[in-house]
Amino acid sequence: MSSTEVLTVKESGDLTLPADIIERYQIEKEMQFRVIETQKGVLLIPLTHEPMNGELKAELEEWQGIGVEGWDMFEYGEPAQ
Repeated sequence: MSSTEVLTVKESGDLTLPADIIERYQIEKEMQFRVIETQKGVLLIPLTHEPMNGELKAELEEWQGIGVEGWDMFEYGEPAQ
C-alpha cells in the first residue's frame, strides 16, 4: 500500500506523520529511522533489528527505477490550505 500526503516541517524541524501511517507501520515513540536520500526525494525506513526483507528491497529498487515521467503522478505546486 502506498500513500501520498502533504506534510509540513515545523520551525523546530519536527515532521508529524499521519496517524494511519503510524498505525500501519507500528511506529512507536522514540523509534529511529534510516533516512535514505535519493536523487528524487527522501525515504524514511523504520529501523529494526531485522535485516531488510525482500519485499522492502524490491520496493526500494522499484522507486529507484522510476524515471522522471513517473513523478508526474505526484502533484506539483502549492498544497491546498
